[in-house]
Amino acid sequence: EMTSVTGVQTCALPIFDAEFVAVTHELTRPGKTAGKTIVVKPARLSLARVSILRGSGTMAGVPFIDAYVQQAEPVVDYLTRYSGLHPGDLDPSVSRHHITTMKAAYLQLRQLVDAGCRFVGHGLQKDFEMINVVVPPDQIVDTVDLFYLPGSRRISLRFLAWHLLGQQMSNRLQDTHDSIEDARTALQLYAKYRELSAKGTLQETINNLYAVGRQTDWQIP
Repeated sequence: EMTSVTGVQTCALPIFDAEFVAVTHELTRPGKTAGKTIVVKPARLSLARVSILRGSGTMAGVPFIDAYVQQAEPVVDYLTRYSGLHPGDLDPSVSRHHITTMKAAYLQLRQLVDAGCRFVGHGLQKDFEMINVVVPPDQIVDTVDLFYLPGSRRISLRFLAWHLLGQQMSNRLQDTHDSIEDARTALQLYAKYRELSAKGTLQETINNLYAVGRQTDWQIP
């Protein structure tokens, strides 16, 4: 067990989610088809929020790290629809959140990785690549891979939450997205995965998910 900055009973199974903001705009050029554009250079994203929850014990689902990262460069887009972040959230002079530096956030995450913690979350590999931290594959439990049919599309967290947990996640169109909610949902999905595996109904459930997804064009109410 770890009892330092990471808190008690956090190393075994931290639940991770990260949010990003854009510090450069994407570069586009007109496409050959009228009204179409081609992305020449994507926007450059920067880590803006790190949320890590306890994954086991009596305090499972409780955050022990929820840090907003001060930016070294001007933010050109808070990507609010996807990040839930707004202007001022990362400014230590006005933010109501705990603000930390990029280096401090990285070192906290690095400490958990070096301690051998197994991270649970949705789309973790992409997040870790963007943060530029290397996490061994055996330390990653990605719910996007737990409910996946090889050769098919990956299933979104919202779709899995609705059909496996009966939960309607916050509406991104109303800017109410929250990384702690994402992390808690990933924790519940991992528990559901273990339950289905124990019952021997995991593959049947995955097949049904894809059948429903094709019928509904992957939309939820």
